[in-house]
Amino acid sequence: MKKYTKYDPEKYNKAIKYLALRMIVAVYLSYLAFKIASGDDTKMSRTLCWIFGGVFMAASICFIIYSNKAHRAALEDAKIGEEYMTEVGEDEIDTVEAAVEETDTDSDISVNENV
Repeated sequence: MKKYTKYDPEKYNKAIKYLALRMIVAVYLSYLAFKIASGDDTKMSRTLCWIFGGVFMAASICFIIYSNKAHRAALEDAKIGEEYMTEVGEDEIDTVEAAVEETDTDSDISVNENV
């Protein structure tokens, strides 16, 4: 049986949002690298364009690696640890999760009735 990791919802959502924003920046850096390396609308030498494009591509790769490490650290921070489980108690957590699931299914039923 697979054991699921429990996350703090606020910290988990924050980690996902930051990852998405960082990936947008990484894609933009890659785009800039290719535009600079192509050097179509410039009077710079072709070699210089390739060098600057390579620098931007290296920056993009480094930023992707940094983003991955930061995301993993944020997910590790968002985990609900054993000390929280013993402090609050498994029963209280299960009760809250059951109430949330029940609320979700009630809202799904009301949406289906309206359709």
